[in-house]
Amino acid sequence: MTTADNLQTVINHWADLQTALATPQADTWPPVMGIARLHDHLKADEAAHKQRALERSPDQLGATAAPLRITILDTMTSIDRRLVDAADIIASHVQRDPVPSSVRVAGPGDDVALALRTLILKDEADARRWSYTDPRYRTAPYAAAWLLARHDGAPGPFEKLTPRAQDAIATAARWAADQIAQALEMVRKTQVLERPCPHCRGQLRIEGGDGQLPTVKCRGCGRKWTGEVA
Repeated sequence: MTTADNLQTVINHWADLQTALATPQADTWPPVMGIARLHDHLKADEAAHKQRALERSPDQLGATAAPLRITILDTMTSIDRRLVDAADIIASHVQRDPVPSSVRVAGPGDDVALALRTLILKDEADARRWSYTDPRYRTAPYAAAWLLARHDGAPGPFEKLTPRAQDAIATAARWAADQIAQALEMVRKTQVLERPCPHCRGQLRIEGGDGQLPTVKCRGCGRKWTGEVA
């Protein structure tokens, strides 16, 4: 994926991370109970959650599930910090300072001074500038959008990016996109199973972890099992 693709991933999937933050924790990968029992486990787990919801109210004493998924929260916090820091560094090198405001006060009929003063105020308030202080804009998706604009050479009070700055953006963007892909299980994983193939004793590999039904394949005889069939 390109740097632009990676930054767009942050922009497009930040809302998905926010949704996942309050979603119950999914099963670990690979499935602890094995592919053959995955379906039954999921059905039993769903039934147990429904039963617990019926049996206890939120104000009851005792241990309850964490309201937030800590791993997702940690991922979002890390991406926030990394991309905002990257934007701070890039802005310090390429963002032009506002035009000095030492222009004489416009008097009656002084159209030139009035025009200059207007341009200065517009330059100071240019929304394309990166803010070092405003918390509304110091977020991962906003930083990703700002870095994408700089990467694409969008106009504004900025100098052209150096190759080193381009590399810095690319590194941060690639890392952030990888973190999101892992957190949202967007990447299919493969792992060797300890048990051999029941037909040829060949090596079994399980593929999954991307939200789709996991599949077991034998590297020896080529047999494949998916979901309940396994």
